[in-house]
Amino acid sequence: MKGSVTKDSPATIPSGGKGLLLESSDAKTQAQVAVDGAERLRATIKLIRPKQWTKNLIAFAPALFSTRIHEMPVIVDVSLCVVAFCLVSSAVYIVNDVLDAKSDRLHPRKQNRPIASGRIGIPFAVMLAAMFAASGLALAFAVRPTLALLILGYFGLMMLYGTALKHMVLLDVFAIAAGFVLRAVGGAVAAGVPSSGWFLACTSFGALFLGLEKRRQELALLKDDASSHRKTLMTYSYALLDRMEAIIIPSLLTCYAFYSFQSYHGQWMMLTLPFVLYGVMRYQILSVDGGTTGSPEEVLFRDRPIQITILLWLLVCAGVVYDVIPHAFAWMVSSVDALRVR
Repeated sequence: MKGSVTKDSPATIPSGGKGLLLESSDAKTQAQVAVDGAERLRATIKLIRPKQWTKNLIAFAPALFSTRIHEMPVIVDVSLCVVAFCLVSSAVYIVNDVLDAKSDRLHPRKQNRPIASGRIGIPFAVMLAAMFAASGLALAFAVRPTLALLILGYFGLMMLYGTALKHMVLLDVFAIAAGFVLRAVGGAVAAGVPSSGWFLACTSFGALFLGLEKRRQELALLKDDASSHRKTLMTYSYALLDRMEAIIIPSLLTCYAFYSFQSYHGQWMMLTLPFVLYGVMRYQILSVDGGTTGSPEEVLFRDRPIQITILLWLLVCAGVVYDVIPHAFAWMVSSVDALRVR
């Protein structure tokens, strides 16, 4: 029949049909590229770990306690200091992920990290780390050359930690604590204020506590595979960590009590002590029940009682430092005494 298509004859494609197929293929290719690009961006963001940037906020503490945090030049310099630490610490995280890629694949959570899972290639990761480190050091130098030198020391310490110290019992958590101390000192350098010895001692003991909790959660999560992930976990045990924390926690609270008692803002600073005590005790509850204390940043973002405690601590600190609480108390006492019948 004229115009019919027989069984053996090839089907004809209308004019322009081939173009439609090509356009459809191009659209699918573009969509796949967009999906791949979005996935790569998400993996890159996860690689630099922006959630862990919250650790660098401790650099604001010296400016707060020196009553200079309201000064715009100080705010700008300390903020730039925090950004510099964020950039350099992200470079450290990237290098550590490159070095730990093999062992991370054995970890139930860390195996999903961008490098361990293969979503980010090692050459790109190394280039990104170099760019972040150089940018952070340049920014720190712009604030103050001394700050750049200090952050360079932080970077060197973290590199030493990633290659050697993390395999040495006790030295691994001491290196973590030293990193927090350098952040606090960096904030003091950027603000141009002296560092309090008591405050640095509190920072050291607090960081040691967090480091020991991190090891505890690794033991709980990895169980029999702990030693294959990190050699030091062969030595750490729940009993040993309990003994260590029995030394660290009283030392932390004692140092903070002396720091607040001897504060040049007066003994009013001791009003902040209950918040510190509650925060430590709450963290231990989460360690036993929630199992989230392996990542302090996760606790900060997820646990509402911890968030409220930190907020109240900051408010009370600011109220004492800027004499709001002492003046309010004096006004209340004078107002009540004025009600006395003469």
